[in-house]
Amino acid sequence: MATPSNGSGNLVEEFEESFQACLNVLTKQEAAPSVEKEEVKVEVERFIDLARQMEAFFLQKRFLLSAMKPELLVKEDNNELKCELQRKEELLRRHYDKIGQWQNLLADLQGHTVYNKCQQQNTQPSIQQAASPSPRQQSPQVPQNLQASTLYK
Repeated sequence: MATPSNGSGNLVEEFEESFQACLNVLTKQEAAPSVEKEEVKVEVERFIDLARQMEAFFLQKRFLLSAMKPELLVKEDNNELKCELQRKEELLRRHYDKIGQWQNLLADLQGHTVYNKCQQQNTQPSIQQAASPSPRQQSPQVPQNLQASTLYK
């Protein structure tokens, strides 16, 4: 296993060096495949180990901070809740906008249907006399792309 080039024991610097070592192993061209696999495995394991150590360090510091200053934890939670509330309000606003658009579309569609029915009723007496004695009144056809089953998918 490779050792850090500096003896200070600084975890962040060791982590950076480990990352560089992983990159160097992956980018060098003259190594044999069997040696390269083992070397890559060793460097990646070291990198993962240092990442876990850093995670443990930061979790420990966060725990100490929350024990010493619990109000900071409450402030952070409060800020997260505010952000979530803003995000949800924006989502609701977009949904209301879409509902308004669909209501307008539906009102326009119903307005055209009522208008078409009125026109059909006005012109039907002359059509009835010309076509046949018992015409069937057809219901207005809603285009396939505007039917209720497709609106809510």
